[in-house]
Amino acid sequence: MSVKQDISGTLRKIQKEIQQLPNITDRLNFILEMTLTLFGASTGSISIMDQEEKVLTIVAAKGMDWEKKIAAKLPFNLGVTGRAASTREIIYVPDVTLDKDYVKLIETVRSELAIPLVTRDSTIGVLNLESDKVNFFSSEIINQATLFASQLTIVILEERIAKEAFEKSKREEDPVEEILGYDPSILFLKHRIRQVGPSDTSVMIIGEEGSGKKLIAKALHYISQRKNGPFLTVDCSGLSYELLEAELFGVPSGKIFNPGKLEQANGGSLYIESIGDLPTNLQTRLFQTLRDKTMPNPSAKKKDEVLNIRIFTGSKRDLLEDIQKETFSMDLYYRLAEVPLRMPPLRERRGDVPLLAHHFLYQYNKQYGRNKTFSTEALKALTGMPWSGNVRQLQSVIQYAVLVPPETVLEPHSFLQDGKRETESTSKVQSFAVGAEILSPSENLSLNIAIERLEAIWIKEAFQRVSTQEEAAKLLGISRGSLQYKIKNNQFLDGFNT
Repeated sequence: MSVKQDISGTLRKIQKEIQQLPNITDRLNFILEMTLTLFGASTGSISIMDQEEKVLTIVAAKGMDWEKKIAAKLPFNLGVTGRAASTREIIYVPDVTLDKDYVKLIETVRSELAIPLVTRDSTIGVLNLESDKVNFFSSEIINQATLFASQLTIVILEERIAKEAFEKSKREEDPVEEILGYDPSILFLKHRIRQVGPSDTSVMIIGEEGSGKKLIAKALHYISQRKNGPFLTVDCSGLSYELLEAELFGVPSGKIFNPGKLEQANGGSLYIESIGDLPTNLQTRLFQTLRDKTMPNPSAKKKDEVLNIRIFTGSKRDLLEDIQKETFSMDLYYRLAEVPLRMPPLRERRGDVPLLAHHFLYQYNKQYGRNKTFSTEALKALTGMPWSGNVRQLQSVIQYAVLVPPETVLEPHSFLQDGKRETESTSKVQSFAVGAEILSPSENLSLNIAIERLEAIWIKEAFQRVSTQEEAAKLLGISRGSLQYKIKNNQFLDGFNT
């Protein structure tokens, strides 16, 4: 296929037509559609660069779900698009199924061509051309696409399209997109949030410590009709009965009554963290308050206040088991969990680790006046760590690495906070990366060895969460004797101490 004669005509048509289009979204979509038609690509996208945060945001895409498009913020060095942006070179992947770093956002893609849109000084974005056929783009198409992209960059700059697209993306920042990630489980969760958010239903968010349950509650609040009302929080963990009672329902102070969070949040939303730790008597009182929709007023001269509030709750565990044990009120549970949502732990969405890591790196570089970057090995190590403390732990690790170690380019040992020698630290961090590569076949394709490796990872992860063999065996769903046998006989657990 020869497209040389069509390039100039296509560019002229783009320049003419975008003048007539009313908004930046229509202009970008038109540019993309013309480009895909010119090169016979089935799908593709245009990404614009955030020069400060070093993140690419997709501003036009064909073949991609809306949720995926708005969630796709790709840091430098991540995936085909990120590599093209960081190296300022064309990246062609003839078969994406063979590229272990490929970020799959469209199921049908088989070959992909990523062309950086560059000026002399910077990268302004990336043009992605994709096909549902393996090795679709010939060397001639690649050469012509490169020529086209260089001229398209001039058009984009002259028409201020990149600047306008970037400003639009910042102006229309979505509360739901505070939850970073493009893992399928996160995209599904965001879709549910958009469905449930505008309603007034109560939502119970189940997820491990540090996974981001409060972010979900905030997103639900800020896309609802209550967004201009207060959003308050109460954490039930670690508080005495008296403090919790005062926090929720208020407390008299001399002749004055200090209202609790239920009353303070009236007209808005209240997020109650660790709801499973709420004492039984307060469970009953909370249920009655929500059922009657009134807040008793301690002053006999005033009527009870009508309660107009939306409740979000967070729990580290499934409270249905607590209901069976009669430690949590069934009535309250079904009042609070009209819609249950689950926040997946970070280890279940390891592909999101580089995106989150770059996000926190940008934040702390800015906060502490640093200019640190990740090495390739550092990102691999981060992706492979178990993250028992989830996103909160990752954030803490990045903060430490930006603030304390002297190196500008962060390496695996930069994340260790225990003061051990560098060689030991590097070995310890890199050992975590085995988990990320466990599904990558090695030279030996024995299934028995693969199973043995996988069991070793799971056993180590169990002991990251608990401290005894009895507890670890229970987590793994095996007997203590079976666990002891596996530890003794698994070659990948040689020298492992519990």
